[in-house]
Amino acid sequence: MNLPDTPAAATPHPLVRTLGAVLWPSFFAAAAMASGMFAFWDPLELQRIGFPSLSLSRGQGYTLGFFCLWLGTVCACGVTALLLRPSRAVEEPYE
Repeated sequence: MNLPDTPAAATPHPLVRTLGAVLWPSFFAAAAMASGMFAFWDPLELQRIGFPSLSLSRGQGYTLGFFCLWLGTVCACGVTALLLRPSRAVEEPYE
């Protein structure tokens, strides 16, 4: 309940709401996928197979893998947010 002398909470900007709607689910999905992926594969083994000349620690492999998965899920959630935007109203139908 708002008291008469306190201003009401401002609603967040639509861009902030969209970023929150894209970044939070993508973070959660990337965390779940990273947990599943690294339960079966060791980052050091993946590094030896894919990038033998690159020297990474196990922690760096987990971090790099998580951020790559997060980037992929951000792209997927971003496209979903783009497709869910309302379309512009057509002024006159084609005749």
